[in-house]
Amino acid sequence: MTPPYDKDLRVGLVVTANQAAADAGASALAAGGTAVDAAVAAAFALCVADPANCGVGGYGGFLVYAPPSDAPVLVDFNTWAPARLDPSFLRVPGAVTDFAEGGASVAPPAVVAGLLAAHDAFGRLPLAELVAPSVGLAADGFIVGFSAALALRQHWERTGGGEPEFARIFYPDGGPPEHGSRLVQTDLAGTLENIAATGVEAFRKGPIVDAICAATAADGGFLEPSDFSEDRVVVGPAETLTLKTAVIHGAPRATSGAGLVFPALEAIDFDRLGANREAAYVEELGGALRAAWAARAGSAEAGLNARHTTHLSTADAAGGMVALTFTHGPWCGSGVVAPGTGILLNGGANLFAPTNEGPLAVTNMSPVIVDLKNGERHAFGATGGPRIPAFVLTSIVDVTHYGSSLSAAIAAPHLAIRVADGELEVEPELAPFARPDVKLLRAGEGFGPELGITRKPGEWVSAVDPRFEHGRASA
Repeated sequence: MTPPYDKDLRVGLVVTANQAAADAGASALAAGGTAVDAAVAAAFALCVADPANCGVGGYGGFLVYAPPSDAPVLVDFNTWAPARLDPSFLRVPGAVTDFAEGGASVAPPAVVAGLLAAHDAFGRLPLAELVAPSVGLAADGFIVGFSAALALRQHWERTGGGEPEFARIFYPDGGPPEHGSRLVQTDLAGTLENIAATGVEAFRKGPIVDAICAATAADGGFLEPSDFSEDRVVVGPAETLTLKTAVIHGAPRATSGAGLVFPALEAIDFDRLGANREAAYVEELGGALRAAWAARAGSAEAGLNARHTTHLSTADAAGGMVALTFTHGPWCGSGVVAPGTGILLNGGANLFAPTNEGPLAVTNMSPVIVDLKNGERHAFGATGGPRIPAFVLTSIVDVTHYGSSLSAAIAAPHLAIRVADGELEVEPELAPFARPDVKLLRAGEGFGPELGITRKPGEWVSAVDPRFEHGRASA
């Protein structure tokens, strides 16, 4: 069973990719909210302040540990296929569709439905109280961080500003915003107020749905109001894998990065890893990842070399923990904004592959909760498209096999497998333990931060990626 908590120590902890979002989550904890309340508040704030990576027009999924149960619960809010999706656009194994942007790339948004389903099941505070910080960030403006400035500049360079509504909101001065400038999103503030007042109904019917359908249809998309009539959020047991020293809880193998992380963990010969992260480590993890990718026959996000996706983790005084990963798809999603709503829509339709159950969205998102036999619990996840499973895998191996702290595991040099050709890529510190011609992987060139929280008896410890900006706050 979970060790007792010293509830007088502090109320809880939040780590995110943005300080304003971490502060929003900590405010929820200070007001008596649960870890889920904190996650919902932080996530809505990220939808404003981390616009290239996530938003209310996106999709995702997370794990929840909600006392008194000791079993993490999965809240899965992956997207689903529009009813009118052209079957010829479905991805074939090992390939990526060519419609990762524009109206045809937009799948039904699921973030609002997912966050509200989690809040209904595990929250304590009124929804309006949790959404209020994000309304303020949108109406008053947020300070553009390095990651947002980089993404918006690259979008500008690639598209010349993109579609008119996107340019009006994100390039108000006729060009990409500078790091440290303030960006206001008035229309999005109104949408968030609508969500606070009406809940999930705001994304089931009415003016927001109509605006999204009109914007995508005008650009060759498939969405229609019937696609929004009901969401497909699933609240239930997490996928679980038992190792010698730990139990790993994750998202469904069929539709998430757990379909790579878990098989790779099962394939690793831990006796061959050695005492340090050296040649045997690189060879064993690289081989396990390569085999997992080959068995999966490619990924819908395999060819998208971007730092897209955001992650946050929260913990509360009762022992509740959350690992939440969600996304727009590629940086800036589809690039389509529904006029009057401020909603930047996802580029998730390129995820879909044909299955016996119909089109299925397969992502690389890999939020996990790791229970060590010594009583510690880690809640964490990573960003970076097809590199996410590799980063989560290496952190799991580091904390379970080498006894590393989660902070040390996240800060350690990364490795991954290039999905296109199965070749290894490593950060420079691991290069001496790989082949001379190994591809070097550098922060900012295809991945973003990994973030998490460790729970020990009576305390929480934040684990952030020193390579990137981040936010953390306690209450």
